[in-house]
This record gives sequence, C-alpha cells and structure tokens, in this order.
Amino acid sequence: MDPEEEVKRINKVIREYEAILKTSIDVDQRDRVSKEFKELKSYRDKILAVNIISDTEEPSVEYDEILDFPFLKMLMLKNEEKILADKEANAMYLYLIFFENEFLPFLSETKLKLDFKYSMERDGFYHRFQDLLRRMQDFIGEAQRVEEETFRPDVVEEMKKRNFKMKRSLSIEMDKFFKSILNFAEDLLEDIKEDSLKCLNGEETITFDAIEGKRYLEGSIVSDALENLSVLSDEIIKYLNVPNIEIKE
Repeated sequence: MDPEEEVKRINKVIREYEAILKTSIDVDQRDRVSKEFKELKSYRDKILAVNIISDTEEPSVEYDEILDFPFLKMLMLKNEEKILADKEANAMYLYLIFFENEFLPFLSETKLKLDFKYSMERDGFYHRFQDLLRRMQDFIGEAQRVEEETFRPDVVEEMKKRNFKMKRSLSIEMDKFFKSILNFAEDLLEDIKEDSLKCLNGEETITFDAIEGKRYLEGSIVSDALENLSVLSDEIIKYLNVPNIEIKE
C-alpha cells in the first residue's frame, strides 16, 4: 500500500475510534481504544516524516489534549457550545453537571443501599456538592461579566485577578470533593468483593422510572456503577492536577 493510502486508512480508523470514545461506557474498551489511537498516531507521524503527503486530515489538537480524559471527550462532543471561553473552567463545569445529572441520582438511598456509617457519609456529599455548584455559578457570573461587558482596563485587570482566585479555589474544593468520592467508591467496591456489609445491593440492576428519564447508568449493576464513579472521579482529579501544596492551604 502506498504511503498516502496508508495514511487515509489510519485516519479512517481514528475516526472510528473517536466514535467509540464518544459512545462507549465500557472502561476497558475506552482504555484499549485510547492506547491504540496513540500507537496509530505515532505510526502515522513516522509515515509523514519520510513522505510528502497533502490533505492528510490531521486529527485536531484539541482532541489530542483530552485523549487521556475519555469522560471529558464524551462531554465535549455532546456539548459543543461552550459556557465559558476559559477551556479549563468549561471542562470543570461539564464535569460537575454530568455528575449532578448522572451520578448524584445513583447515590440516592433507593439506588444505593448502604449501612448507617456510609449512609451518613453519602448524605454529606449532597451538601458539599451544592456548595461546589454555588461556587461554580458565582465564578461563571463573574467570568461572563468580564467577557461580555466593557470596563476600564484597570477594572478588567482587577476582575481577571479575582476570577483567577475564584477558579483556583473552586479547583481545590473540586479536588477535595472528588477525592472523597473516589475513596468512598473504592471502599464500597472492596466491600462488595468481600462480604457486602457496607453496600447491601452490590449486584442489583439500576433502573430509572419514566419521570427520571433515561440515564447514563441505566441497566448497570450497582458494582459497575461504582466502578464508573471511581473512574470518573479519578479522571477529574487528574484533569484538575491540583498540587498538594495548594490542597494544604
């Protein structure tokens, strides 16, 4: 196969992989596809390094940047309109709304049956999450004012500094919250493997009624939903990449 045809073949496979990353909820499949994508990209770059080929349909830089964050990739494909110009803040918003719509309902006592200690811990997540949403809405309001309104340069500079501090504070609190969620999910997964004394319905299938509507976790068993929650939380923590020195403040 000549180099140009080979590059076209690779690009076709890459587009197929993008579709899988957009729709698949299988964690192992997403990991495998991400690894294969990187290998294909490396192979493609080697071909281009020694051949002059035009119109190769280079994969987007934005896609490469979020390749290691499959949930974020899925959310960005489904929500093309950005709430904020700030790419990182927009990603934080997408993560929070996705968690609110798809995982917070799963944490309810009707979907996830827990012993007393873990029920109390679960209840505390609702208050902490509402505080995160409030902080996010405050940040969005301030950021949009800077983007949409006209102020004197010195005022704009001051507002940008305030927005930066707000985003930094929000990042730290998100990091703390999702580390708590990650530990919570992993504890319950370990319990399900052993004796199921903490999580009482680990093998039940999750269903949602007509009012709740179709959900991301529809049809999953509780243990798989906890695994997805663990993977999502870990991804958010890695995306935020908050240094330990800031967490201790």
